[in-house]
Amino acid sequence: MNFDLALAHYLYSLLPFLFQIVIAEGIFVFGLKRRKFFIVRLVSGLTLCAAAAFLVSVLMALVPHFLFGSAMYIVMFSITLLVLWQCFDEKIGTLLFCGVAAYTAQNMAYRLYSIAEINGLVWRLAELVGWKWASEIISNIALIAVYVAVFFLFARRIKKYSLARLHSRNILLISALTLSVTVLLCSWTNNYYWHHMMLLTINFVFSFLCCVFILSLQSGMLENLGLRQDIEVIRQMWRNDKRQYEISKQSMDIVNIKCHDLKHRIKGLRAGDGISEEELEEMEKAVKLYDARVSTGCIPLDVILTEKSMQCQKSEINLSCMADGKSLSFMRASELYTLFGNMFSNAIEAVEKVSDKSRRVIDFTVRRIGDMLIIQIENYFDGQIRFKDGLPLTSSADRVNHGYGMKSMKTLTQKYGGEMFVSADCDVYRLKIMLPVPDAKEAQELKDVG
Repeated sequence: MNFDLALAHYLYSLLPFLFQIVIAEGIFVFGLKRRKFFIVRLVSGLTLCAAAAFLVSVLMALVPHFLFGSAMYIVMFSITLLVLWQCFDEKIGTLLFCGVAAYTAQNMAYRLYSIAEINGLVWRLAELVGWKWASEIISNIALIAVYVAVFFLFARRIKKYSLARLHSRNILLISALTLSVTVLLCSWTNNYYWHHMMLLTINFVFSFLCCVFILSLQSGMLENLGLRQDIEVIRQMWRNDKRQYEISKQSMDIVNIKCHDLKHRIKGLRAGDGISEEELEEMEKAVKLYDARVSTGCIPLDVILTEKSMQCQKSEINLSCMADGKSLSFMRASELYTLFGNMFSNAIEAVEKVSDKSRRVIDFTVRRIGDMLIIQIENYFDGQIRFKDGLPLTSSADRVNHGYGMKSMKTLTQKYGGEMFVSADCDVYRLKIMLPVPDAKEAQELKDVG
């Protein structure tokens, strides 16, 4: 065995590869759940990788074939996956997803350097600083450029999503196969590095584009996962709102019954019956509740307005309402509760923060113009409202679990073929929804849609 060849493989091929792949994997797994004694596990794992790299370099010196060399690089990659599994309390699928993305980023950076090398950029720089420094400079620039771009465009979003719920096994399989083929092709061309320049250029550009393709696939998986999570949260909100609507409706029915009983009790008073102080207090509470009741011709909207009117009275907010509730009959009761519940909750939350009590006003209208239904709510606000993708960002400190109310309203609006517009000008927040009013058949079909 040629020991010098094995040492060269170790120092100039496997150790740099190991360093690059570990850095790439760190970019993708930094937000994952760590196991206990993480530092100890990490140090022992890296020590294992370094020892395995030396053993692999010896095997590569014994079997100098490009296919065997490619297999050894994949073996080293697999060992780093085992280290990830040792250090992070995540499912194998999650670690494989991050590992494939990291290997892809590393290969992309290496191919970018190779393209620069065969096109003479490294040689031109070497004339100024020497070959070793030129190679290191171009290699590090390619590595940093790719890793920074991959982090900001892709990797930093991983922490936001629960990758354990990824089900796109086919995409992972395609990514792994494409990456394997790319590594094999590049290993084959390394044997003929300076013999076919045009072939090398085509091969390296092809490999680079394959890496872009793989990361695009995985990025698409993250986007789909984010959309699925948003949809699940919104659906859960709708289910919760449906239950809340039933509770609120029952509460309003109880109030109506109490008020009905109150009328009879008042008649008894007029007839000369006696009444205790406790009964008078109970009647006064019932009268206050009944005073907050609103009638628009739409029971779900009545429930919401009654509920929010009482909340406005408590917070000293003046609620102005002019609503044609009958025009909302084409929507489900639970959907109306979700739509208007979120709408009023956001408005009340904003107005409660207004220091000037004369500006604690909410103006709400529902009107039909021809075949279009216009829903609008306006209120004052203090401070600033920042927007992203046409929607205001949540003011809550928990930005991950909040902000779904606006998404829920937008989803409902789009379901009925409408448009939602949000603006904040001159301390006035305005939310406007325009919905086409369907005919009876279309309305039933929309209600049947989950």
